Amino acid sequence: MKPLTLILCVIAILGSVASTFFFFQIGTAKEQLQQEVALAATQATQLQGKITGAAAQSDALEKRLAALDNELGDAKSKASTADARSTQLGREATQLRTQLTAKTEAAQALTTELSQLKQELAQIKLTAATTAAEQSEEYKATIANLQARITDLIAINTKANARGGKSLPGVNADTAPGAAAPTPLVVEDANGFQVVSIGADNGFVVIKAGSAQGIQPKQNLVISRSGKVLATAVVSSSQENYAIAQIVTDSLKGNLSKGDLATFAQ
Repeated sequence: MKPLTLILCVIAILGSVASTFFFFQIGTAKEQLQQEVALAATQATQLQGKITGAAAQSDALEKRLAALDNELGDAKSKASTADARSTQLGREATQLRTQLTAKTEAAQALTTELSQLKQELAQIKLTAATTAAEQSEEYKATIANLQARITDLIAINTKANARGGKSLPGVNADTAPGAAAPTPLVVEDANGFQVVSIGADNGFVVIKAGSAQGIQPKQNLVISRSGKVLATAVVSSSQENYAIAQIVTDSLKGNLSKGDLATFAQ
């Protein structure tokens, strides 16, 4: 019985030792587990805090993203408006350039036209001066011809008197230029004095009668043709056998011509 008891004792001792070992081992493991659980709980709490912070940051980021989206939309709208305005400004600039070009061309055309007008004016003045000179020479030639005709008539009349013949009507030697007491010369038409020359633009007329026929400066004359009154005139110069009369512009009723008659105004 002793060996059996001894074995049992040994087993009991071993069991006790094993129990003690396992007790201490379990206790140590429990403490470790508790520490790990506590650490895990702490980490879980920290993670929860981080998750909460991350959620808050996420909300903030979403709000910021929404704000950025709005700002982006505004920027796009402003960009579209700016593009439209830029296009409009480009069109206006093109129109202004076109208008400026047109104004420049118009100014150049006006300058050219002004230059041409100045040249034409100078040419007109030169032509007018030349024409006036030519007309003056023409009038001088007309006057010379008239005086020559008068001289011829006087010569013919003198010869007729010398032969005892009939003198030409109204022709006398006293009608010669420089005579002291001229006898009135009878013009070709007994109804008036003949117009022998017309001035430029019907401005004046030269009449084949002068102071010898009673025509004096500042006298009023009536110019007519076939009994129709064409104009009135004022004598501006009167020589012995011819006179110049200025046409009254408002009285002119047609173009004058050589052969018209001038009579004293009533």
